[in-house]
Amino acid sequence: MKKYLLIFTVIALFITSCENAQKPKESSNNDIVVVDEITAINIADFDDKAGDFVDKKIQLEGTVDHICKHGGQKLFLVSNESETRVKVTPDEEIAAFNAELEGDQLVLVGIVEEQRIDEEYLKEWEEEIKAGSDLSDDKGEGMHLGGNVEKGGEGADLNEELEKVNRLRTMLEESGSDHLSFYSVLCTSYDVVVDTTENKE
Repeated sequence: MKKYLLIFTVIALFITSCENAQKPKESSNNDIVVVDEITAINIADFDDKAGDFVDKKIQLEGTVDHICKHGGQKLFLVSNESETRVKVTPDEEIAAFNAELEGDQLVLVGIVEEQRIDEEYLKEWEEEIKAGSDLSDDKGEGMHLGGNVEKGGEGADLNEELEKVNRLRTMLEESGSDHLSFYSVLCTSYDVVVDTTENKE
């Protein structure tokens, strides 16, 4: 009987220790502590990996290739290793990017966002074009491809806009999927990388 009691006690202690090990860490005032995980991604790998990090924070380092002249609402980050261009938009706190950042090397942290384009979206866009609608509500789709498939904005050439719709429709058909995904980054913070070798002889 004592033998069975000892075995039962050992099992009970083991179960209790496992339960305690799986509990989240708590601070002294019993609040659960949440730590943001930030994954560093190379710009060259962005197109391949972005889909795994939608709504998650990542870190990118690259050169500012271009900043939107209309209020600094987007910039494009590039690197020497590839032709990939990553579209980056500012969050509410940053509000806009300073034009003087163009050409600078940045390390930025942001949240990956996904823009999905399906046949329904393309039909709506096509109807807007045929109706001569103002296309100034730039949704930014395809910006990492150099702007060849984004809405042209106010005053856009309607024939060029139709070409974009047709190009996207072809891409959609060739993809074998019911949608296309284009990824960008909502920037929450950034730092300019200072080249310390510039002033050295």
